Amino acid sequence: MRRITLTLALAVLCGCGASTPTSGQASSPAASSVALTCTPSGAASSSWLVPASASATSPAIVSATVAGDTMKLTFAIGTPQFRVEPVSSSHFTQDPSGRAVDLAGSAGVKVVLSGFRGDVTNYAGQTSITSSGPLLLQASELGDFEGVVTFAAGTSKPACANVSTTGSTLTFQFIPAP
Repeated sequence: MRRITLTLALAVLCGCGASTPTSGQASSPAASSVALTCTPSGAASSSWLVPASASATSPAIVSATVAGDTMKLTFAIGTPQFRVEPVSSSHFTQDPSGRAVDLAGSAGVKVVLSGFRGDVTNYAGQTSITSSGPLLLQASELGDFEGVVTFAAGTSKPACANVSTTGSTLTFQFIPAP
């Protein structure tokens, strides 16, 4: 009798881990069971290289793209030091002019990248990009001044970003603020 009870208990416990989506829920192979957390800052990679001898003809930021709730910044060599600053509105100011920049959404996130050359243009791509994400609505470059490059994200509600690094790319996955 004890063996049967243990066998039944084991069967019930094993069955608890498996689930199938109920109607109305879509199964997503990209979904992760790991909860994402806000990343407030990160150090430059060991391969980040923007000394005075770096090429003045090629921008250090190769591309900026958005897809859904994700913004990817790809760099020529390594990744720079960064800070992620959630803000209470989608109203920003452009560096260094102070000109108002209003992005789509009701809240926002400011991404500050540092360690660039201050005497060259570090990003020459599209300055404003619209996104189809439910959270990330628009991303825009705010400035490239004195070795600091700033991007802003307009979001549909208060947000932060989980940041990951792959090679020379920083990926900002915008998530609801805790």
